[in-house]
Amino acid sequence: MQEEAPTPAPDPLAAAEQMLKRGDYANAAAAYAAQATQLPPDQALHANALASLSYADAGDTVHAASTLAALPTGSDSTDPLVTLAQARAQLEDGHADIALALASKADSASLTPYGRGVRSRVLAAAAASLSDFATAAPAWIQSFQFPYPAAQQAAMVQSTWAALTHLSAAELSEQLAATAADPASNGWYALLNIARQSGFDAEGMRQKLAEWQQSHAGHLATPLVDGVLERATAAAARPKRVALILPFDETLGGAARAVRDGFMTAWFSDKNVEARPAVSVYANNGDDILADYQRAVSDGAEFIVGPLQKNLVERLKTLPEMPVSVLALNVVENKPGAAGARPGFYQFGLTPEDEASQVARRAYSDGGRALIIAPNSAWGARLTSAYNKAWQDLGGTVLAQISYSDSADAYPSAIRRALNIDMSEARAAALRRKLGIPLHAEARIRADVSVILLAAFPNNARQLLPQLRYFGADSIPVFATSNVFNGNTRADEIDLNGLVFGDMPWLFGTVDAESYQLVRRSWPGPAQTYTRLYGFGIDAYRILPFLSRMRTRPTMRVPGVTGDLWMDSDGVLHRNLSWIKFVEGVPTAIGETGTIGVN
Repeated sequence: MQEEAPTPAPDPLAAAEQMLKRGDYANAAAAYAAQATQLPPDQALHANALASLSYADAGDTVHAASTLAALPTGSDSTDPLVTLAQARAQLEDGHADIALALASKADSASLTPYGRGVRSRVLAAAAASLSDFATAAPAWIQSFQFPYPAAQQAAMVQSTWAALTHLSAAELSEQLAATAADPASNGWYALLNIARQSGFDAEGMRQKLAEWQQSHAGHLATPLVDGVLERATAAAARPKRVALILPFDETLGGAARAVRDGFMTAWFSDKNVEARPAVSVYANNGDDILADYQRAVSDGAEFIVGPLQKNLVERLKTLPEMPVSVLALNVVENKPGAAGARPGFYQFGLTPEDEASQVARRAYSDGGRALIIAPNSAWGARLTSAYNKAWQDLGGTVLAQISYSDSADAYPSAIRRALNIDMSEARAAALRRKLGIPLHAEARIRADVSVILLAAFPNNARQLLPQLRYFGADSIPVFATSNVFNGNTRADEIDLNGLVFGDMPWLFGTVDAESYQLVRRSWPGPAQTYTRLYGFGIDAYRILPFLSRMRTRPTMRVPGVTGDLWMDSDGVLHRNLSWIKFVEGVPTAIGETGTIGVN
């Protein structure tokens, strides 16, 4: 009689893998950890890495950490799963930069679907922590294509949407085109596009969202639809009467009229006619802003917009009581020890400091060693100070601060000092004197500069950038605030080639081109001088329904013509700028990253 072959013992690792596929992370982790004690060193590392990752996905951070202790402390392992476990641990410890580097290093091609999913999730979370949303958004979207804990889905959806809302208009356009053949990925970007394009038209958005739901049935982003629509229907919370207080005097009259006309342009273009507030316009009575405020309140105003002058904003901010909410059209800093602004007081301004901070953050991706070049004026000092603070907060090094005047010979002199050419020539001259013989020496520019942070108006920039090319520094990226562009393209803007600056998107046709063209047609003269203030007035009207919610929701973004708007805890509105580069003399919208040079 033939003996039956013995039944092979079940493979514990195969059993653990099946648990992982079923989403039974806790038991899979325990199985991997148990097997790690019986395997050869290399296989034990792999099993412990899987155990650590599985414990983390089971929500058992204690065992995830203790299992990780069995892994090597260095990052020299060739096993991508070990690298991923280390990356996740670094992320948990708050070292997002290290986590991003490690997760990027892990070879995705050699990972199982589960490993690829972990890699995408770690990449996304680390990039988001570093405000690299162009990396975070697609990584979050990709993570849904692989196994992940069902309990984490709601949080992952919210994290994905939060990263998406930070994308620039150019990045959104690129992703819409790139994912056209992938409905699951494209649905995310299509929903964001609807939210941005229909942000102030509730009925139009309702129709587009219904179409989106029909074409993306069962999409993971479906739970977000109600929130997107809620923002558009905020018009129901609008005040019925708004007072606009502005200084129509000889000094600020032009700016005040531009803000007023922008505000009323938004009012006339408001498609929700029944909900439009009645608007009363008041002229400042000198410096007595308290009297202006009381007059508007007595006349029945339910919300006040203004004033424009910083000293008057500061005076309003100190009011002990404020029965009617205010959106001040300038920003004053909190004095040391002073209490934060009270509820109902909001500030919105096109401040150079806010722009300089964003420019610094954008420039920092090109390197941490900066030169600051600014005019020797009060405005130049403000920009220099803002650049300095932002750069140091980022951890960068300011190599030098160079100032220039408006005289013709000041521009080459400033660039020579910035690039240490004057020092190079001085060394050559000293050597000639010491040797007592003719000596030919070519001046060398400094080689330690990553970026140049520029404070300049258009005429200044047209003088400075050609000097950089002349002295051979055309490969150094140059960044500036919106002051470098006056809103009108000249035939000789070729001098500004390569310059990158942050600005409001509506100047470049990426949002609400209809309102922009209406302003240009209606006020052709003033619109040349006060282009941005018209946009400022438009956003001051459109943001009113969202102010109270924005204060309690720091991640909330409202698309505006001046940029995507968000609010800090002190009630100050900030703008996410669009990034523009001069290409062949034409200001061209670009994404968040890319090599930049003065060419």
